Amino acid sequence: MEFETALGCYEAQEYDRAIALCETLLVQQPQRLDVLNLLGGIAFKQEKWSDAIAHYQELLQHHPHCATGYANLGRTWQQLDRLEESQSAYCQALALNPEASQWWFNLGYVYWDLGELEGAIACFETVLQQVPDWHEARSTLSLIRLLQGDFQQGFADYEARPSRRDLAASFPQGDLIWQGEPLGGKTLLLLAEQGFGDAIQFVRYVPQLAAEGVRVWLRCRSPLLRLFQGLPGYDRLFALEDPIPPWDAHALLMSLPHLRQTTPTTIPTQVPYLYLSPHCRPPLPPPKQPGAKVGLVWSGSPTHRKDGDRSCSFAAFQTWFDLPNIQFYSLQTPVRPEEQAALAAEERIIDLAPQIRDFWDTAALIAELDLVISVDTAVIHLAGALGKAAWVLLAKVPDWRWGLEGDRSPWYPNVRIFRQSQRGEWQDILLAVREQLWRWGP
Repeated sequence: MEFETALGCYEAQEYDRAIALCETLLVQQPQRLDVLNLLGGIAFKQEKWSDAIAHYQELLQHHPHCATGYANLGRTWQQLDRLEESQSAYCQALALNPEASQWWFNLGYVYWDLGELEGAIACFETVLQQVPDWHEARSTLSLIRLLQGDFQQGFADYEARPSRRDLAASFPQGDLIWQGEPLGGKTLLLLAEQGFGDAIQFVRYVPQLAAEGVRVWLRCRSPLLRLFQGLPGYDRLFALEDPIPPWDAHALLMSLPHLRQTTPTTIPTQVPYLYLSPHCRPPLPPPKQPGAKVGLVWSGSPTHRKDGDRSCSFAAFQTWFDLPNIQFYSLQTPVRPEEQAALAAEERIIDLAPQIRDFWDTAALIAELDLVISVDTAVIHLAGALGKAAWVLLAKVPDWRWGLEGDRSPWYPNVRIFRQSQRGEWQDILLAVREQLWRWGP
C-alpha cells in the first residue's frame, strides 16, 4: 500500500513525499526493485542525473536481469550525452526484451547521434517491423536516408512526419491536399512549415511551379513575409492569421521535393532565387577599420534537439578577431543571455541585431557584406538563397540537407562547407576557417 501511495505522489509531482515513502520502504526491503526504479524515475524527472544513475545501477546490481533497469539507465545516459554508455545499456535491455519497440526507437537516436547510421537504420526498421504505423519512427528514418543521399525513399518516408499527417485534420479542406497531379491554370496554396530555414530552402520550387502555369499562393510566418515578396513566381502571400480565399489544392512546402520527385541531380540549384523587394533598407553601420566585411552567426535555436551539436560559442569565434583587414559584423539574433556582455564589450565586431526586425532586414544587411560565416541556421539558408558567398560550419553528423561529405552543397553552390572531424570538436574547423580567412579576399 505504501508503494502505491508513493507512486501516486510521483504522478502528482509530490516528489519529496514520494522519496520519503520510498526510503522508508527500502529500510524494510533494501533490494526492492520497484522502489529503486521509482527513485530513479523521480531523480530523472528532477534532472538529478547522477542520482538517477546511482539508483538504476543499484537496482541492476541486485537485479541484473531487469531489462527496464537497463533501459532507464540508457535513457539517463542519453540525457547526459554519454552516448556510448547509453548504447551499451540499451543493448543490454534489448537482449533481455527484444520486443520493446520504444527501446529500439531510443537506441536508433543514439546510433544516429554517434554517426553510426547503419545501426540507426537497423533500429528504426526493427521498430517499423514491430509497429508498422509508428509514423515518427518512419519520418525519423527518412532523415537518415536523406542524409545518406537516398532521396527517393527518404522523401517518400518523410511524408510520415507529424505536420504532414496532421494536415488533413488541422487545415480546412483536407480533401484538397495536392498529390502531384498537373495544376496548370489552378491555384496551389503552399504552407510553410517547421523552421525559417526550411521555408527559405524550399521556396526555390515556386518559380518552377509558376512556369508550369500554376497560380502559387504562399502562407508563411510573419518574419518571412517581406522577404518572400522578392520571390519570383508567387501570386499572393498570406500570414498565418490571414483569411484565405478559395483555392484548388494545397501542400506543405517541404513536401515539394517528394511531389516533384527530386533526386540529387534534379535539385533546383539556380541561385539567387530570392531577391530584395523594395523597402527602406536598414543602414549597415560604417566599419571601424578598412577591409572585408564578414557577417557571423555562431549559434542556432537552443530548443533544437541537436543544438548541442550544431551551435558553437561567441568565444570560439573571437579567436578570429585578431586577423587584419576584416571588419566583423554580428548577424546573431537573438544573442544568448550569457554572451550579451561579451558581445557588447568586443571592439572587433559590430552588432547588427538592433537593425533586424525580420528576415528582409537580415537579407538587406547580408547584401552589404562580402561573406557570411555561420553554423547551421536560417541565416546560412538565406545567404545561400541570395547567392551570397557563405561558409557553413557543420557538426560531425549534420542535418540531412548537407550530406555526409564534400565541401559544397547541391542545394547552395555558393556555400562552402567546413565539417567537424570529431563529434563536438570545433577546434579543427575554427583553425581551418582562420587559415582561409587569412588567405581570402572579396
